[in-house]
Amino acid sequence: MSFMHLLHSPAEIARNVGENAKILRLSKNLSRKTLAEKAGVSESTIKRFEATGLVTLEALILIATALDELNAVTKLFKPEQPSSLDELKNARRKRGMR
Repeated sequence: MSFMHLLHSPAEIARNVGENAKILRLSKNLSRKTLAEKAGVSESTIKRFEATGLVTLEALILIATALDELNAVTKLFKPEQPSSLDELKNARRKRGMR
């Protein structure tokens, strides 16, 4: 798999997500310890996630829920709804068929 088309490496994107979570945590005036307790994960998981962006999907869901951001996670990979008649017609097509 080639990542040449990405502007940032997967590691950079992960770090940005972790940094965003930290900024959000701080804006909600939560300590790492408090967030960890609310999310049901360890404080070290929060620290690692904020520093590196590396976390299990389950932990990400728990952290997002604790930060009231679960909706953002559930939208990942969700196809957009058609906004025009042409898009609706194309959405009904089966893959590989015309």
